[in-house]
Amino acid sequence: MKTYSFVKINSPEDLNISYKIRKKVFCEEQKISEKIEFDNLDHLCEHFLIHKDKGYIATARVRPKNKKVFKIERVAVLPEFRRLKVGSLLINEIVEFYLNNKKNNSIILHSQVAVEEFYKSLNFISYGDQFYEDGIPHIAMVYKN
Repeated sequence: MKTYSFVKINSPEDLNISYKIRKKVFCEEQKISEKIEFDNLDHLCEHFLIHKDKGYIATARVRPKNKKVFKIERVAVLPEFRRLKVGSLLINEIVEFYLNNKKNNSIILHSQVAVEEFYKSLNFISYGDQFYEDGIPHIAMVYKN
């Protein structure tokens, strides 16, 4: 059985791998402009990867909104690894990373409406009205443990 590992990015090389995954998923597949995808906020974020065998297959970044609120952003799983629980592993590991011993932290995200049910299955709750980011409908969500 193949195993997955969760890693926090600590090198420019790994950050470049994260960028390549994001470019493939968001810019090439979903046709989001690179200017929007690479929004000059990456330096404010912590970045994560999922590793399988000899390659990286998923990524996300987390941006602090303040000292206790963290926003998960840019969640991307390569197409051939979707529906294999890779996204669930990535989100669950991030939640654990930010909530472990810090139960008063909050985790939020803006989900594409098309994957809202995925986040609901991971204990996120929708709030507010739908809105558009680069022409794609989104909904704000917060993690409830």
